[in-house]
Amino acid sequence: MNLPDESLALAIAEKTCGERPVSVRRFTTGSRHYVYEVRFAGHVPVVVRIGDANASYEMGGAVHLSELLRPLGVPLPKMLAQDVSAPLPWIVLERLDGSDLGDTIATLPDDALNGIAKEIARAQTIVATTPSAGRFGYAGAAEKAPHSSWRQVLQDNLERSHRRITSAGLFDAGLVDRVQGLLDARADRLDAVPATPFLHDTTTKNVIVTAQGKFSGIVDVDDLCFGDPRYAAALTLAVLQAYGGPIRYVDYWLAAAGQSDDDLFRLYVALFLLDLMGEHGQVFNGNQRPSQPQARAGLLAAFEASLQRIDQALS
Repeated sequence: MNLPDESLALAIAEKTCGERPVSVRRFTTGSRHYVYEVRFAGHVPVVVRIGDANASYEMGGAVHLSELLRPLGVPLPKMLAQDVSAPLPWIVLERLDGSDLGDTIATLPDDALNGIAKEIARAQTIVATTPSAGRFGYAGAAEKAPHSSWRQVLQDNLERSHRRITSAGLFDAGLVDRVQGLLDARADRLDAVPATPFLHDTTTKNVIVTAQGKFSGIVDVDDLCFGDPRYAAALTLAVLQAYGGPIRYVDYWLAAAGQSDDDLFRLYVALFLLDLMGEHGQVFNGNQRPSQPQARAGLLAAFEASLQRIDQALS
């Protein structure tokens, strides 16, 4: 099967901008699409996102959500060109100033972290006003969300982690059973969660900031999730706990959004730590990093601490 490469990114950028590029580099984050920065001598740089042959639906979702959310004030990059029906679907976007939050978050002062958190909370508040069809999970449009309850979304996530952990053999699959019990014990509360739309991947990736901590915008929005908006903050906290970083950033986010840090939130964190464990030993789009013992040990320690926090939240 043909896969995206630098030569295709260069050709798309040249066709879009009418100028021959002088350089191209692939971004090394992200596990789904192939994303390139292309630079020119006389034109501002652009970002070329290319999917594989199965990515037309996701790329179409990105186009739809750009048209829906940018006019409402969600800070997504301007879309310059697209062909989501191409054999390898693609989109060309303006290049926002800066890089992923994860590149600088460890060095940013508290006022910068608080400011970024407020911008993310503001964007999520806008997204929450968009239509919901009362269905749950990940989809480019509300009516296409796959589940009838929020608990089913969590169950899907947990089962995926179980499959991945079992196939890689790097962690004890029995860890999944411990979270399954916590999820089952909260079934009624989870089933009462409304289907609120939110950006599910505004984590240490996809939030673009400058080296000085100035917020530039949000990238790589192919779909929304419908359910508890705290899910995105929980994923961010899981990443910071597992791989290091100022976890107070998530405190600022929850405070700006007026959201609670309760036992359900901590259940989401534990679930995402299992998700991160499941990524070890998997092959995605070439950007994955080799699994290292130190990283696995950090994940296990964060997981045990997250379960303790669930107990503390109930006491």
